[in-house]
Amino acid sequence: MRIMFAVPCYWPSQDGVTIITSYLAQGLAARGHEVFVLASAGNGGLQKLPERDEHEGVKIARMRIYTRWPLLIRGRDKKSTKKEYRRQIREFAPDVLVVVCAQTWTLDWVMPYLKKLDCVKVFYSHGYSAWKEQYACREQLLRRNVVGAWIEYKCRRYFERLYRHIELFDRVIYLSEDSNASVYAKKYGLTNGRILKNAIDDRFFQEDMRHTYEEKACVSFLFVANYNQNKNQEMLVRAFAAARLGKSRLNLVGFEENAYYDFLQELIREKLSGQKDKEVIFHTHVSREAVIDLYRTSDVFVCSSRSEIYPVVAHEAAATGMPIISTDVGMYGKISGAWIVKDEEQMREAMESLYGSAQERARRGMAACEWVRGQGCRVQDKVEWFEQDLLFNRRKRDENKELDLRDV
Repeated sequence: MRIMFAVPCYWPSQDGVTIITSYLAQGLAARGHEVFVLASAGNGGLQKLPERDEHEGVKIARMRIYTRWPLLIRGRDKKSTKKEYRRQIREFAPDVLVVVCAQTWTLDWVMPYLKKLDCVKVFYSHGYSAWKEQYACREQLLRRNVVGAWIEYKCRRYFERLYRHIELFDRVIYLSEDSNASVYAKKYGLTNGRILKNAIDDRFFQEDMRHTYEEKACVSFLFVANYNQNKNQEMLVRAFAAARLGKSRLNLVGFEENAYYDFLQELIREKLSGQKDKEVIFHTHVSREAVIDLYRTSDVFVCSSRSEIYPVVAHEAAATGMPIISTDVGMYGKISGAWIVKDEEQMREAMESLYGSAQERARRGMAACEWVRGQGCRVQDKVEWFEQDLLFNRRKRDENKELDLRDV
């Protein structure tokens, strides 16, 4: 089959959406399918990457798109437009189009044309971060926050209409039954969805990745997430700075520098001044191998996100037997041994406790590892499931076409 993915970000980015899309795209290519990925260059389209590329058997084309959703989605040049997006689809002529993520150009730019696309259409949801039962338009206006009120109104209108477009897809993939996208589907009576939980790179299950929990002169904390307000690295930096720790390190792994990254740098200079035993290291533009090595060598995984759905990084950390501290987002609360915190103060207390006790790190880490090994997270199983579902929907579409011709 000719399979096209439209995804907000792709290799060499290392965020969760990229990791999941990459193992599916590469897995399908390895099974003999022709796979094409259309993505945007990183840093809001400013990252310098070639327009055409190829990686692990997958052909890649990149546009340069700036997104400040829901206010703005704009191409940075004449080759980064709705028209070019549609042209890329026509030119590749896919048997299957996989649209990854809502609240961005991949879905929003194609929604008006879904009925015209003569192929199997799959929407791969990573959740709806802006969907909620009630929107505060009036409250924002009372505070004289006109922009805030407009954002609330735009989000409300978007999700009031979104289901009409989602029902046009042959298949919708959700990360879990508990994701807010699954809840949204149930609310609006959508029946075209199935659950495909995230997979983990097999390397995370290898023995050389397993943690041993010995007493260490320096304890390292790790968070793997792009630098932005939702990932809320500010909370981690403040908690780490306030914590009573000896020699320690906080590794922050994000794909690229941006304005939030610059803000964090200033915050660190302010909060860690004079604390010689503490070190915060920013990792950007790092290879997948370097990220995996940080999982191997760090001691505690920390997450400060404001919202998550089914983060693959949580499973990767658990697979290595790394103890986890996290805000109560996504499925972190379901991971055995995970230490769930509500605020910066509780994050500080958890960091202090795991810093000071190798025994507690071992107890929580081994519980997380045992939990994840029972989740069925092998990549090849997920790829095979996805391939079979695409083939099923293609056969179903072909059969429906034959029935339509007979009726004529």
